[in-house]
Amino acid sequence: MWCAEDWALEMGVFHADQPVGMVTLKARNFSVLREVKTESWLGLEFHRQGIGTEARTALLSFAFERLGAVTALTEVFQDNVGSQGVSRRLGYRPDGTSRDVLAGRVVVSDRLRLDVSDWATPDPTDLTVTGLAEALPFFSA
Repeated sequence: MWCAEDWALEMGVFHADQPVGMVTLKARNFSVLREVKTESWLGLEFHRQGIGTEARTALLSFAFERLGAVTALTEVFQDNVGSQGVSRRLGYRPDGTSRDVLAGRVVVSDRLRLDVSDWATPDPTDLTVTGLAEALPFFSA
């Protein structure tokens, strides 16, 4: 259920007009915490092409520069070298670990944090957002 304080925005990632993955931006108590959680998934055949980095960069730009988030959090499986690398390149820092269950087994993830003060803003002309003014009330921004 979407409300202005607690929401999850899921978006497709496309390359050459083909769907290749997705990114998600989630928030709880956003107007107070100004904190988001990022999630991403990319088909294996599209790894190591810069698509994941570009998609997460756009997601973070939207969160920090358009919605006014001050912190972005993510969790990455410890053995997911590609996602770990993307997170490091974008400036995320270690913030502990978490344990979850996947297919009946325990998996350990690294929790990572990126504060807006550490965000290296990309060229703002690279991100085009339309219709945001009308949508902002849905983000408690």
